[in-house]
Amino acid sequence: MAHTGSTSAKPFRVIVVGGGIVGLSLSHALQLANIDHVVLEKHDKIVSVRGAALIIWPNVSRIFDQFGFLTKIHETTTPVSFECRRWPDGTLHSRAFVLSKLSELFELPSILFDRQALVTHLYENLPDKSKIHTSRKVDHIEHTEDSVRVFLSDGTIEEGDMVIGADGVHSIVKQQMWNYASKAEPGAIPESDKTAVFSEFGGLFGVSEMKDSFGMGPAESNIVFGHGYTNLLFSQPGKVYWAVIFKDERSQPPKRRKNDEEATKAEAARFADIVFTPQIKFKDLWEKRSRSGLLNIEEGIMDKWNAGRMVLVGDSAHKMTADLGIGANIAIEAAVTLCNILHRELKSNPNRHPSQSELAAMFAEYQKDRFDRAKAFVELSGKATRMHSYQTLFGRFFVGYIAPWLMKMQVMQFAKSFAEAPKLEYAPIRTVNEKAEGWKLAKKSESKASAGWLTYVILTSTVGVTMAYIATNGLPALL
Repeated sequence: MAHTGSTSAKPFRVIVVGGGIVGLSLSHALQLANIDHVVLEKHDKIVSVRGAALIIWPNVSRIFDQFGFLTKIHETTTPVSFECRRWPDGTLHSRAFVLSKLSELFELPSILFDRQALVTHLYENLPDKSKIHTSRKVDHIEHTEDSVRVFLSDGTIEEGDMVIGADGVHSIVKQQMWNYASKAEPGAIPESDKTAVFSEFGGLFGVSEMKDSFGMGPAESNIVFGHGYTNLLFSQPGKVYWAVIFKDERSQPPKRRKNDEEATKAEAARFADIVFTPQIKFKDLWEKRSRSGLLNIEEGIMDKWNAGRMVLVGDSAHKMTADLGIGANIAIEAAVTLCNILHRELKSNPNRHPSQSELAAMFAEYQKDRFDRAKAFVELSGKATRMHSYQTLFGRFFVGYIAPWLMKMQVMQFAKSFAEAPKLEYAPIRTVNEKAEGWKLAKKSESKASAGWLTYVILTSTVGVTMAYIATNGLPALL
């Protein structure tokens, strides 16, 4: 890229809005790149209250190894030892081996993790915590000739070279980006982006105390099919993480769901007698809850992720349903990709200030790298949720009777995808063995084929979205 920006005594500075999983991951990556930045979190504490648990797949385990705290996570979690799918009455549908096989391929324990614990690890292991500022709510954003200013509700102003919106589905940065583009770059943002993200499902989630009567092992993963809903049930020693994902009214763009105690209790009462396992009904989990909440399950992807000096990362640009446990992983990948691009441009001179047009080129490179992959997982996750909640007879039949036979294929396609995922280009791998068989799958296939009717059939399965996409577009586009 031809350099047209300026150089000054002040270093290039990034303003990150949002101090959740993605914002903290950005801070790790930026600190390792020696790029000056600040992270602005509107809440008074660094804590994740959205969702109960998540899975850390091998792609992000490697990134956390570069951040320096993967070993600490392994020391505080128990690898999943039992995974299964269940019928709506809680009886066993099939044993699964996705996590165990991936663990074998990548020589990494599977990590099923508390979201709050992950946020704690991300924050506590930052080299410099002074970069993180809480109680900093963004009011509006303005551009100057060669910088951007973020005006906060407390009257203070943060000035820098660019703003990253890591502030979720209802992103203030996204709204400010749209406002800016409507005046300074008319037509740059497709009108369809205003409704690209939608919600058709709601989620009731929580964490409960483990009881002997639950009959669960210390590290289980259960996906339970249902009529209009699907249940997720995971365990770690002493704790049970659960979610009921239910069909809801379509909201496009998604409205903010009323998440108060009264609304949450009303949904809990509605699902009190649904079954997770032969030993567990929802009311059993509810009675032993230590934390719970109600949320929208948004999904969708925007066509344009930047305008001016602003760019979106993670849920602010693309959001997926929860059944695959992949959303946070894909968002962290995006953060790493953007930081790699910034590092390449600034490593020779951290005081260089790229022009707005140069930044636009970097942002375009970032989106080009990430878009197809993010879109594929948005679609795959949505298909999985709809199949697991029996939204169509054909999908119900496929997930019940055909998908188990495709599990080996599913594992290998996920493995290839994770092997080809980005890592920081400028930080060492500490403990992950990149000579493990899983990482060797990173060589991309160049074969392309027309799938015909098979594409339609496979598209209706959980693994099918991945396989159909490959058959239609070739491996590089997705993986």
